[in-house]
Amino acid sequence: MGGILGARVMPCPAELRPAALEVLYRRMPASLRGHLIAEVLADAQAGDLDLSGLWVVRIRSGRIVGAMMTQALAGKVAAVWPPEVRPSWRRAPLAAALVKAALESLSDRGYRLAQAALDESAGPQAARDLARGGMPHITELLYLERKTAAPLPWSESERGHDRREAPATAAPDFTWRPYTPAIADEFRAALQATYEGSLDMPELEGTRSLEDILTGHQAAGLFVPARWQLGILPGEPDSGAVLLLNEAPGREAWEVIYLGLTPAARGRGLGRAVIRHALALAGRAGAPVLELAVDLRNTPAVRLYRQTGFTPRDRRSVHLAVLRGPA
Repeated sequence: MGGILGARVMPCPAELRPAALEVLYRRMPASLRGHLIAEVLADAQAGDLDLSGLWVVRIRSGRIVGAMMTQALAGKVAAVWPPEVRPSWRRAPLAAALVKAALESLSDRGYRLAQAALDESAGPQAARDLARGGMPHITELLYLERKTAAPLPWSESERGHDRREAPATAAPDFTWRPYTPAIADEFRAALQATYEGSLDMPELEGTRSLEDILTGHQAAGLFVPARWQLGILPGEPDSGAVLLLNEAPGREAWEVIYLGLTPAARGRGLGRAVIRHALALAGRAGAPVLELAVDLRNTPAVRLYRQTGFTPRDRRSVHLAVLRGPA
């Protein structure tokens, strides 16, 4: 598609995938690399893995000197992994060219967001390559988990000033309903309201339609409509909460895909009630662990999760590109 310094940046033709994967996994020990490449190619041949998002840099001799992987996700989002380019004096511009070409292709195909989440093993070079290619560092995501068997104690504010007071009479609590077509409009309206003034990844606001967002959430794990919940405070129709829970694929855990409060419900200590409800739902279904991720800039949410017993299990740097869509 594009050329730089005598090299061509393009989607990887099927016949060049073995050579491209050699570059992509070049940092792995040779004893493991061949086995991994064979597995990847076999999965692609069986239709279990999509390699159409594999990009390469090919020089005039035909040799592949760089490779990068992207993956289309639901809801007009694409995942991007940092490019891998063989060492040379032009390594940095070639890496940036890979990222730019892949982003341009995704944009032309109608994708609205491209995202990368780097763990500590990626190193500073990967972050620089993504940033030079048009994916700046946005924030850090903290991944947390909590066992569902441990009960969440009632806080003093939930009990009222008298510690002997029954929680049910001391603090308001949501009336919860699972998602069904009958409440679809109310559910969507509440979800939209929770985005107003949100501190969690504010860069995403307005980048996708509500339908795209819901499609993306449904694809994040095993979607069961009853695990998506709408909570409303009795007598306060504008004070609501949206809780989206999906089963984590391949793990004995449920994930909080999304948790949001409408503006009228914020600042009232109601986040604990949502967490308590999530733990109860997951625990009754036999899930031993509840997981979630939070933008580190969202200090109220980080504080809530720590106060309710969640502990860190991972941390990743987020790089993001908002795509313009097809011209």
